[in-house]
Amino acid sequence: MLKSLHIKNFVLIDELTIQFSDHLTTITGETGAGKSILLGALNLILGQRADTSLVANQDQTCVIEGTFDLQAYDLEPVFETEELDYEPITVLRREIRSNGKSRAFVNDNLVNLTTLKSLADHLIDIHEQFDSHFLRDRRFQFQVIDSLAGQLKETIQYQQLFTQLKKRKTDLRTQREQFATLRQKKDFLEFQLHEIQKLQYQPGEFQELEEELNVVKNAADISDIIQLADHLFEGAENNLLDQFRGLIHRVTAIQGNMEALKRLNSRLESNYIELEDLYKEITQLDDLVEVDPGRSDWIENRMAEIFKVVKKHHLDDAESLTRLTKNLEDELAQIEQTDTATQALEDEIGRLEKELHQKADSLSQARKEQVAPIRDAVLEHLTLLNLGKADFKIEIHPADELNDHGRDELKFLFSANPGVALSPVEKVASGGEISRLALSIKALIARSIPLPTIVFDEIDAAVSGSAADKMGTLLYNLGRHHQVICITHSPQVASRADKHLFVYKEVTGQKTESQIRELEKEERITELAIMMSSDPPSSSALENAKYLLEKTLSH
Repeated sequence: MLKSLHIKNFVLIDELTIQFSDHLTTITGETGAGKSILLGALNLILGQRADTSLVANQDQTCVIEGTFDLQAYDLEPVFETEELDYEPITVLRREIRSNGKSRAFVNDNLVNLTTLKSLADHLIDIHEQFDSHFLRDRRFQFQVIDSLAGQLKETIQYQQLFTQLKKRKTDLRTQREQFATLRQKKDFLEFQLHEIQKLQYQPGEFQELEEELNVVKNAADISDIIQLADHLFEGAENNLLDQFRGLIHRVTAIQGNMEALKRLNSRLESNYIELEDLYKEITQLDDLVEVDPGRSDWIENRMAEIFKVVKKHHLDDAESLTRLTKNLEDELAQIEQTDTATQALEDEIGRLEKELHQKADSLSQARKEQVAPIRDAVLEHLTLLNLGKADFKIEIHPADELNDHGRDELKFLFSANPGVALSPVEKVASGGEISRLALSIKALIARSIPLPTIVFDEIDAAVSGSAADKMGTLLYNLGRHHQVICITHSPQVASRADKHLFVYKEVTGQKTESQIRELEKEERITELAIMMSSDPPSSSALENAKYLLEKTLSH
């Protein structure tokens, strides 16, 4: 609620601070005294564009500052959305200079007008005589019917699910777009992987092929080496092994106790064994040269096939094929996971839609049950306000698809006179009649939802007599549950205030200033009497004013 409004250097106001009641505050005064100036100042901290002509002293800055108590409202999410630190007591401020520069602040944090207006929309609802904006507001219409149906909590739960559904659908669109790109990539990756897998390359294979090819190409030379070794070691009549055996025999025969010959004999025997092993190893080379005639061509073709794939994929060597295979398999697995995640999202969306349809059906049924009771209650209020011939109706139509309030769309229809067809409230032109409808609806929901501070600007225009008295009662009752500020010319309405503010002009020399002060009881009686008759007021007007005020104070 609005605790205070500080105004400095604004039109006819030099500087003043206004304190408001938590309930009903009325503002009265002569025409032109400055009541509209107060409303203009209030509009500035609500985000309205500034006009430099409003700056009284061009050498000074115009400052409008409103202090709000937010503890009764759940506005932390709004502050979070606007990236502002939440404070239970929040100050909105506008500063306007004569050069046209304007700044806006929330708790001393500089903000743009969009942010200021977004926050202020949750704090103050200014309702002027011909204004039916709030009645046209789709969100407010649903608030009315859902609050009276006692399902605001269920509505919030539905909206949270609906927000979740919209996010999941956005995620799904994004994933599908990504998967469409990945699908093309998948086909290419699978082609690459198939090509490498078809090659059936084994780690170390290329090096083994190189070694084998070298053997195959040198098979003739290896055969010559084997033949030479055969001749050298055993083939010749006086071959190497025979000579070694003869030498060992001679040394063995004469070594006796000669240590030198024993050592020599030992070495000869070791070398003989080594020569036998060497000869055996040379003869085993025979296995290498026993190859198919076409083996060389097959090896070269296989190596060429491997090299072709290596070059195609810009790899350093054949061993990189193994790493590439794993990388391709990993990428394909990730794509498959994306496909699985897409399916999971589709399943979740299906589950959310099913749950939302069930909740929407429940909300819709409860709303339909409230249409008649709301109509009866509004008509009862309108009768109290001397609009007994008026008609009001809420129509519920099924929406084409689920929306943020379920599956319904609402229409508030109104007719002030018999024989005149019901029309949407935004098309009703009469200020007095639409004002009384607005008051009736707001009074009806006063106990159900936390309305922001309600400012009525001459809502009682074109209303007088008993209708004005009943309007004052409705405003008073509305003020029991919400903060109400009412600029009025009606003594019946002004008499019902918890705080009565009086706006007046004060002339000092060549300077005219607008002032405002709270009226005490006797001052209120005089002001009410003046509003009923003239200045100075008649004795009968004073008596009537005293009666009106006593009636209010006795509550």
